[in-house]
Amino acid sequence: MKYIVNLFRVLVGLLFIFSGLIKANDPTGFSYKLDEYFSVFSADLETPQDSFNLEVLVNDSLVQTLTQSIDPSSTTNLLLLENDSWIPKPVPGTEDTVFFGGVSVVLNGRILFSEDLQAQKSDTTFYHIAVNATIGDSPLASQANTITAGQNYAKTIDLDLAQHANSQSSLVDFFQGLRPYALGLAIFLCVLEIVLGLALLIGWAPKFTITLLVIIIALFTFLTWYSAYYNKVTDCGCFGDAIKLTPWQSFNKDVILSISILLILLGIRHIKPIFSKPFAVKLLTVFILLSAGFSAYCWHYLPVKDFLKFKEGNNIKDLAVVPEDAPTDEYENTFIYSKDGVDEEFSLEEMSGRNLADEGYTFIDRRDKLISKGFDPEIHDFKIMDDTRSNDYVDDFFADSSHKLLIVFNEIDQADLGAMSELRDLIAACKKQKIAIYPITASASDKVEAFRHEHQLDIPFYFGDKTNLKSIIRSNPGVVLFEGNVVKETWPSTRLPSVKRFLKKVAK
Repeated sequence: MKYIVNLFRVLVGLLFIFSGLIKANDPTGFSYKLDEYFSVFSADLETPQDSFNLEVLVNDSLVQTLTQSIDPSSTTNLLLLENDSWIPKPVPGTEDTVFFGGVSVVLNGRILFSEDLQAQKSDTTFYHIAVNATIGDSPLASQANTITAGQNYAKTIDLDLAQHANSQSSLVDFFQGLRPYALGLAIFLCVLEIVLGLALLIGWAPKFTITLLVIIIALFTFLTWYSAYYNKVTDCGCFGDAIKLTPWQSFNKDVILSISILLILLGIRHIKPIFSKPFAVKLLTVFILLSAGFSAYCWHYLPVKDFLKFKEGNNIKDLAVVPEDAPTDEYENTFIYSKDGVDEEFSLEEMSGRNLADEGYTFIDRRDKLISKGFDPEIHDFKIMDDTRSNDYVDDFFADSSHKLLIVFNEIDQADLGAMSELRDLIAACKKQKIAIYPITASASDKVEAFRHEHQLDIPFYFGDKTNLKSIIRSNPGVVLFEGNVVKETWPSTRLPSVKRFLKKVAK
């Protein structure tokens, strides 16, 4: 028993150190996973809300309906009925005047009804617009206005839906409150894994160490089970991007670890300290400082060891494009029919040459079962879209065989503003050298325009998938230099190159 316990002690200790180091190498990526868990838990715990109904009637005819669940976090829901300022314009060659205007009904920025108007007389009546809001059969708000040429107005109705919201569990606020601290928690857990692994190896405070290990592995086992069973967070981030595990693989790994730790707990009397208590405390203190410093360094700059798909040397086109002769997904089609109250399943082959309807069968459902997985590229969500999100320029990007610069802003309102001056210098240098620039973000177009003008970024922005942008580079903004489709170098916002150094890289 003594040798078995100590063997498992070494294996578990080394695995915790390895797992902690992998996460510490990419604390930003680990924080994304924690944030995803917090978001999923808060969403799953939310209390279902009633819906409010809204109708827009023009001259007693219904032109728009809206049924929307009440958002308990939205304290203001503004309904705006607006008649734009009328613009009188003289008709050339006559003494007549034509009036131009417009009318709209808007809820929280969403246009429910809008129309441009034109009249030759200032007292022309166009519409009688009525807006009625209800919750179930109970009136919530109502407003009606007559649209007349030359008369302007703006009527705002605060629906005040918050008072109709069902109260939420305090756990929803708890998990939402953890989201801003995901990075700090990620670094803390990295350090804790490393130090507990070392403490187990050297036999320091066995009861305390193993108790903490039991708590941590119970938490990790629950998270991986939740991911696997509910298919919510499909990559738990156990070993970051270094070793990809499916949710069920992660859960099985944690079950094995749990059994191993319980076995060590049962044989705890066989664990003897290797060093004296004072020396062990000093050793653990040094490891706390080193692992915390390593995590902070990798967060502030970039991972020391890059396991991402856009790492230096990778050909992105090779990882993103599906070959023409690549196998595709194959499905088995099963059709369910009912006869005399009994459901039966038929394959396409079994249905061939038969008319089930004539035989008295009634179609119930169809099920498609995946029997063979086709080719799945390693990078499957890299897009370079315009602001309409309808045109993808990724093929143009791949077709450019010269140097090009990808500037990634995964969330533009959280960008490191301290890098803007250096970034403008790089953009100016690229324009001068005729190097293609691809600034890309997942933020809304209006935020991008405001940001672009505020920081004098005289370049058009492209748009991509937020998850993909976070996987390109762990920095906001981050800069990736390509030579053709091969990643030549990456820089975080905290260590952007000078123009001179950048041009040397391009010249090589």
